[in-house]
Amino acid sequence: MRQQTQMELIRELLAHHAAGTTQLADDVLALPAEVYIGQGHWRAEQEALFRRRPVVACLSGAVAMPGDYVSLTAGGVPVVVVRGDDGVLRGFRNVCRHRASSVVSGCGSGAASLRCPFHAWTYRLDGSLLARPQAGEGFAGTDESDLGLVPVAVGEACGLVFVRAEGDEPIDASRLVGDAAVDLGDFGVGGYVPFDRWESSWPCNWKLLVDTFLESYHVFSLHRATVGRYYLSQPMTYKGYGPNLRFQTCQKSILELAEVPEDEWDLLSRATVEYLIAPNTILSHSVDHFAVYQFLPTAVDHTDVIMTLYTPEPVTDCTRPHYERTLELHQRVGAGEDFPQAVKIQQSLDSGLVTETLVGRHEVALVHFHRALDELLDDKSWRIRERQNP
Repeated sequence: MRQQTQMELIRELLAHHAAGTTQLADDVLALPAEVYIGQGHWRAEQEALFRRRPVVACLSGAVAMPGDYVSLTAGGVPVVVVRGDDGVLRGFRNVCRHRASSVVSGCGSGAASLRCPFHAWTYRLDGSLLARPQAGEGFAGTDESDLGLVPVAVGEACGLVFVRAEGDEPIDASRLVGDAAVDLGDFGVGGYVPFDRWESSWPCNWKLLVDTFLESYHVFSLHRATVGRYYLSQPMTYKGYGPNLRFQTCQKSILELAEVPEDEWDLLSRATVEYLIAPNTILSHSVDHFAVYQFLPTAVDHTDVIMTLYTPEPVTDCTRPHYERTLELHQRVGAGEDFPQAVKIQQSLDSGLVTETLVGRHEVALVHFHRALDELLDDKSWRIRERQNP
């Protein structure tokens, strides 16, 4: 993030703090329970947001070399992106052409081929079928050239790799990143490399998990025993980039900059800066790493979460303990504090007696997120109702 942007953000935050104010949306937002529990709404999201629209698969550093691959699900469809021997990035349905098992799991590096664990059908990095061990004449009459992995569209820009589960149209990755490209380019996102990956599953709607990232209002309360000791709950400010956004949560030490010359200001050492890349990916930058969170819905009330910790340089024996502690902190805050709240909210909404939740005007990034999703769905029957602030 360039120095001018950091200075503008710090000026804005210090001015809000001095005045006892914060950035406000135009209106309070009422979110009908159906947004989180409605089967019809969820099916519309799966189709429009996760199958027909590209989603982030990973940062470029995860698939930088031949044989590097990352798997995930998009709209319930298993997919994999892999760098070929020829340096070309390709995407495929992660589905074996034999019995439809997943060919690979998680992520990996330096693979010579992709091998299904069920019956060892093996595929080249370009997706073509390489081998069917011990099959004998069992598949006589089938044409091996027709039994390669089914390709899906991929795109890459600004250090982000996108994949789309359905549709043959090329992906315009630069358009998907939009104006966030300036910041991400300044960070050098494409040069970050993966350190470790944490996968978990939660019995709640995917948006409830994203919601926890997009407001710092809860920091003083929910995180009082962990990061709440160091971070401010307010003021909160954000910037929208179409359906994407930037949101920062500042350490209390940022207030000390009011007494420091502006040419010595540094936001990144005193704040966590997060980018939402619509619809479901959070890039969270803190000092010396990016934590990339992907929220992958598998049912209206169930979500798989992948968090990958990326570092600016490969981790060494000296830096490993630090990044292991960093990963543990993310797990402690997410799995121990944030995500259980999302599960409790899901339980309340599932009762059938809670008709809506409210998003305050000061929860500006959260307001932007839900309004942007509403526009992406482009379905008038699910338009979010807005409530005028009394």
